[in-house]
Amino acid sequence: MNAEKTGLLIYELRTRKGLTQKELAEKCNVSDKAVSKWERGDGCPDVTVLPRLAEVFGVEVESIMNGEIPFSQDVTGKKIKDYNFRQPDRYPRYMMRELWMLGEDICQAMNNEFTSILGDRTEFVDDNVDELTNIEFLRSIPRKCFFYDFDFLNNGFTIEIDPQLAKALLKQDSSKHDIITDFDLDVFKNYFLKTIYNLLAQNISKQTEEKINIEKLFPFEKSVAAATANNSRQEENRMMLLLGLKGKVAGVEGWINIQFSDGIIETLLMNGYFGFNINNNTSGGKIKFQNLSNIKSRELPDNVFVEFGRFRPENVELEPGIILVLDKKETDGLNVVFENRVIHTGKTVAIDDRFGIEIAETTQLSEIVYDEPDYISVQLGSSALTKQELAALHQGSYIILKQRAGEMTQILRAGKLVALGEICIADNNFAIRVVEVK
Repeated sequence: MNAEKTGLLIYELRTRKGLTQKELAEKCNVSDKAVSKWERGDGCPDVTVLPRLAEVFGVEVESIMNGEIPFSQDVTGKKIKDYNFRQPDRYPRYMMRELWMLGEDICQAMNNEFTSILGDRTEFVDDNVDELTNIEFLRSIPRKCFFYDFDFLNNGFTIEIDPQLAKALLKQDSSKHDIITDFDLDVFKNYFLKTIYNLLAQNISKQTEEKINIEKLFPFEKSVAAATANNSRQEENRMMLLLGLKGKVAGVEGWINIQFSDGIIETLLMNGYFGFNINNNTSGGKIKFQNLSNIKSRELPDNVFVEFGRFRPENVELEPGIILVLDKKETDGLNVVFENRVIHTGKTVAIDDRFGIEIAETTQLSEIVYDEPDYISVQLGSSALTKQELAALHQGSYIILKQRAGEMTQILRAGKLVALGEICIADNNFAIRVVEVK
């Protein structure tokens, strides 16, 4: 075993799973110092720990020993998260792009303004734009923080600042002054938060042609400041959009997170913030995108299909509004089909803005071969894989599909598209609500 290669692989797999060193240590019944030692390449896991590590990461023991995973589709640098069909992606990519551009403007202004106030260089950059449930966001931020609530429950927003970063802006050493006082909250609000708030207000007013006035809807003076987000009483499973800005002040790093409620996002959408006015859009408020392919391009045809299953056509009625309840449980893996054979099953994930599948099993499947000439197939998506990529698929590897996460699923009859539908859950089974019949 090469300690350095194995250590790098453990680090990569741990961070991909979103685990801390302590959490991985607990799962493997070792100390977090042992995990740190592995990742630094100062030692290798004991052979008795390897099977548990392989189980946690969903890879083969040999992969950890060799310090590398067999070749498959490269997902390096991509954001991977489990896809929840009960809570599908709600906000399209173009909306997130607008918030990213807003973040760039805020960062530029903060760098100028805060550097002037402190007399010392500050560095803020866009870090992420993401959609989360309220509870996912609240669980992700420090227990103690600088938290400002602009009537979030009534379609407003919040701004959260990591305590070390806020203390650095206040020229305090957080290791000596870790308690967040009301005075700290007030000073930060009037000297730093005001800048962020004004930029938001100006940007939204300009983008909506002054249809939305943040200063009237959510007056700055009426914001509620607290050293914790626990008193926000947000509805846990409501979706929201998050703009995360990463900052560095006097060598201290941290984040400023702006949490937009689903209500304010809807208001912005209705008033043209995201590039069009939904009330004046003749297409019913839906922007359609069509990807064009160059006439000379030589793309591989799709040869791998991810399916909820195949069904006898005589049992299927297709009309808009009808819900087809499938025989596959919400917790079951979807079928990965190649040349009409089920070659793997897998868990649905989102990889950046695309649907993806994480291969879930390593044992040989009971051979399933589809030889029926007439059938109904309900598909999540498809991909074009090379022979090398197909051969390298193993537990824990990913298939990136062409379909965007949240897109409607395709219903095919004998390989021909006949309908589109929305994926939903009925009594813990997957179901499809037919939206359009071709």
